[in-house]
Amino acid sequence: MQIDNDPIKEESELLSYTLRIYHDFYSKNDITLLLASLAPDVSWCGGGPQMMRTGRSEVMQFFVSTKEEMIPFAIHNETTAVHRLSADFINIIIASDLQTLPSTPLFLKEHLKCDILYRKNPDCANGIGWEIVHINNSVSYDKLKPDEAFAITEGTRAYQHLTETPAPSEDKLAFFHMIGGKLTSTLSPQELRCLSILPIFDEFTIQGAAAVCIHTDIYALLKKLIHQEFILHHTKTPSTYALYPLIREFLHEKFSLLPKEEQSHYLTRAAQYFLSLQQYTKSMSYANRAGNYSLCLRIFSRGADSILLSSSRTYPMDLLNHIPSSVLRKHMQLVLYILLDLYFTKAHSIYQKIYNRIDALLTGKDGDIFRELLKTYTSFNHLPSMITHMKNAETIMNHTTSRQKLYVPPLGHLCPSFTLLYHSVPGKFREEIEQLITLQKLSASINHKHNQEEWALCLQAEYCYHTGQWKKSAQILAHLSTLPAFAHELTLRARVLYIQGFMAYFQNDASSLSDIYEKLQSLLPRTTSYESLLIQLCSLRLRSTIPHIAEKNISPASEPESPLRHSPGLTYQELIETHTLIKPGNGIPLLYAALRNERFSRERHSVLGEIYSYLYQAIAYDMLNKPDDFHKSLTKALTLAALDHIISPFLLLASHLPVTWSQIRGSDSMNHLIQDIALFVQERKYHLEVKYMQSPLLKETLTGKELRIIHLAVSGKTNREIAEELHLAEITIKKALSRIYKSWGSGTERNWLPL
Repeated sequence: MQIDNDPIKEESELLSYTLRIYHDFYSKNDITLLLASLAPDVSWCGGGPQMMRTGRSEVMQFFVSTKEEMIPFAIHNETTAVHRLSADFINIIIASDLQTLPSTPLFLKEHLKCDILYRKNPDCANGIGWEIVHINNSVSYDKLKPDEAFAITEGTRAYQHLTETPAPSEDKLAFFHMIGGKLTSTLSPQELRCLSILPIFDEFTIQGAAAVCIHTDIYALLKKLIHQEFILHHTKTPSTYALYPLIREFLHEKFSLLPKEEQSHYLTRAAQYFLSLQQYTKSMSYANRAGNYSLCLRIFSRGADSILLSSSRTYPMDLLNHIPSSVLRKHMQLVLYILLDLYFTKAHSIYQKIYNRIDALLTGKDGDIFRELLKTYTSFNHLPSMITHMKNAETIMNHTTSRQKLYVPPLGHLCPSFTLLYHSVPGKFREEIEQLITLQKLSASINHKHNQEEWALCLQAEYCYHTGQWKKSAQILAHLSTLPAFAHELTLRARVLYIQGFMAYFQNDASSLSDIYEKLQSLLPRTTSYESLLIQLCSLRLRSTIPHIAEKNISPASEPESPLRHSPGLTYQELIETHTLIKPGNGIPLLYAALRNERFSRERHSVLGEIYSYLYQAIAYDMLNKPDDFHKSLTKALTLAALDHIISPFLLLASHLPVTWSQIRGSDSMNHLIQDIALFVQERKYHLEVKYMQSPLLKETLTGKELRIIHLAVSGKTNREIAEELHLAEITIKKALSRIYKSWGSGTERNWLPL
C-alpha cells in the first residue's frame, strides 16, 4: 500500500513503519520488514568493523546470519525525530535504552541511537514507496554496578561479549568477576566442579559430558544452564552443546587451577569415551593432553590410519620414548608407521633418536625384517633400491617361522596415481612401470595377498592412460574388472574409476563421467580411513579439473583433511590446490604456486609433477601477458613429456593453453607429441583416441551408443546388465561389443594386451 502523498501524513506513517521495524528487530528478533525495505545500494554501519556492509545482498546476509544470535530486549526511554532532507529523502532517528529482560540472569544495558535514511522509490519491493539506503547504529553505555559492568555492545548482537573477546583487559576481568558471582549463586559446588571441566571439549553431548563428570546429573545441569542463556548454547549438530568462547576461557582458567593429576584424570576419561566411539583422532588428542602414553599406544593400535592421516599431528612426537622396551617389541608395526611419519615430515632429530633406540632393541630376524622394510620406504622414489630392500625383507621372512606379524605399508602414499609419485627418470617410464609391478607383487606377497595380477593390470592401464593409449587402457580395465580383487579391494577400484573418469572426459562422454563419479562416491560408506582419504582425493581431483563434474553441481562428500603431512602425497595435493588458482586475475598467485610446485617436484623426483608445474607456469605467464615466458614454459613441459610421450597433462589443461600447436617445433619425439595434442584439441568430440608407441595416433570413430556400451563394459557390467540399462536386446550388446573388439584387433572379448 502506498503512503499518502500528504508530506506530514507521509512522515508520520513512515515513522510508524520504522518503529515497527525497530521493535520487531530488537524485541522480537524478526527481520522480515527490515529486509523488505532495503535498497539495492543500502549501507549499514554498526559498532565495529565486522558490521560495515554495503549492498542489499551483503547487508541481508549479515542480518540473516546474525538473527540466531539475537535475543529479546526491553526498550525504554524511546525518543524519535523525523527530518525531511528533500522531497526524495527522509531521515528518521530513534534513540532508546535497551536492556535484557528481567528474566535473564545476566543484566546488560546500552544506549542506542539508530539513524535510518529513506529514499523515495515508488517501485521498491516493500510496497510503501520508500526504501532504506543507509542505517547507522551508535552505541554507548554507562558503568552499572561493579558486578554488572558489561553492556550490550557491537550493535545489538546477542551477548556479543560471549562470542568475541573484548579488547580492554579490565573489561574482561570485570566480566569474569560478574560471571563468577552469577554461577556461584545458582549452582551447587558439585555442578560448579563439573562446569569447570567442560571447557576441555570444543563441543559436547550429554553422553560425552556424563562420561567425564560421572558424579553429576549432567542432564539437569545442562537444562539449568541453557535456561540461563549466557553460558552455553546448542550447536548446529543435533543434541550437541558448546560453551560461549568467553565463558569457556573463564572456565578454562578454573580447570587449569586443578592439580595436574586431576586434570589428567578427566582428560583420560574423555580419551576413553572417544575411543569407545572409534573417534581415534579425538581420542588421541585427549590422551596426548593427559600425558597418558600407554593409552596413546592403545589408541594407535586401533586407529593408526585415522591418526596418521589427520591434518594435524595429534599423537606426541616423543611417544615411543615413553614406552617400555618390552612393550615396543610387541608393537613393531606401529613403530614402523610412526618412524615413517616422522621421516616424511622431516622430524629428523626425533626420527634418528627413536631409530637408534629401536635399532639397539631389535635383534635377530625380526630386527632385520624391520630394518629392510624401513629402508624400502626411506628409499622413496628410487625404485631399484626399494625393490632390493623389499626382496631382502621377503627373503628373511621366508627363512624364519617365528617372526612378528610385520606388514608392508600401502604403496602409493595416498595418491590416486602411482606414476605421479614413482615416474622419476625421463625416458624410463615403461621400465619404471615394470619395476612398480615388481614392487607391488613383493608387497602383496609379504602381506599374504593374492592380487598381484590385478595390480599389474592397474599399473599397465595407468601407463596407457598417460601415454594416450586409451583403447589398450580400456581393454586392460575391462579385464581387470572381472577379477576377484576388483570386487573387494577398494583402493584398487578407486584408482580404476579415477582413470576411467579422465578417459571419459577426454572422450566427451559426460554421462559415463557422472556415473563414474557417483560410483566413486558410493564406495565411501564401506571404507577404512586410508581408503576413505584416497577415494576423496580421487573425487577432489575430478571435481577440481573436469568442468562436467562442476557443471552438474554434484554434491561432494566432505573434503579430505588438509594438508597431508606425508611428503610423497603432497605432490598430488599441491597440484589440486594449484589448479583451483586458474581464474581470471590470479596470474601472480598461480605463478608463485607453480614455481613452488616445480621446486618440490624436483626434490621428490616426480616427472609428472614437474610437467604439470611447467604447464601451470605457462598458464600464469599467459594471464600476465608474457608470451616469451609462456612459450619457454610450454616448451619445457613438452621437452620433458616427449621422452615418454606423456600426453595426459596437456589434454587436461588444453582449454587453458591458448596456443597454435602446429607452430611449435622441436625434436621428432616432441613433434610427435604435439601432433597428437593438436589432433585431440581439433577433433575431440566422440573420438576414441589410441596411441601406440612408435606409431601415429589412430582414431576410431564410435557412435554415441557404442561409446556408452564400451564404458559400461569397462565398468564391469555384464552384457545383460548393459542391455537392461540401455533398454536394448542382449544380442544387440553382444554384436556391438564384437564389432568394437574386432576393430581393435582383438579376437577375444574383454581381453587385455600386455605391454
